[in-house]
Amino acid sequence: MDFTFDAYFAWLIPWEGEVFENVPGDPGGATKYGIDQRSHPGVNIRALTKDQAKAIYRSDYWLPVSADKLPPRIAWAVMDCAVNCGKSRAAKWLQMALGVKQDGVIGPKTLHAAAQYSDLHVAADVLLLRDLHYRELGKTARFSKFLKGWINRNKSLRATITK
Repeated sequence: MDFTFDAYFAWLIPWEGEVFENVPGDPGGATKYGIDQRSHPGVNIRALTKDQAKAIYRSDYWLPVSADKLPPRIAWAVMDCAVNCGKSRAAKWLQMALGVKQDGVIGPKTLHAAAQYSDLHVAADVLLLRDLHYRELGKTARFSKFLKGWINRNKSLRATITK
């Protein structure tokens, strides 16, 4: 399996969708290619191209969570958690899975720890933490309608990184 950024983006887009949406109850507001208006207030979401979205994913998520420096399966798990749940939370879940200080920043100590373990097992632990988070959110009226999609996305990523 190719665990590059380009391969991740190809996996991501079917989950995020390629059309402009403004779903009631989605805290991100208007969204296209998974890029939401709340997180990217300077972006014209309606006019966003796929290439522009890809550049945003690389600059705003892939590089800030050091996915280019993490073992491949961990990179995909952390990247997708950052996209869907926030960069700091993704970093903390990785740090929790590694048993290192949870400061929400993937720095040299976290990168060193990540290199010491099986990337498959750490990635699975990160996705388990996300699954638990989703299930808690899904108990609320505001987010219950998103739970099935979140769980399916997590299952798909787990299956993809364990091939």
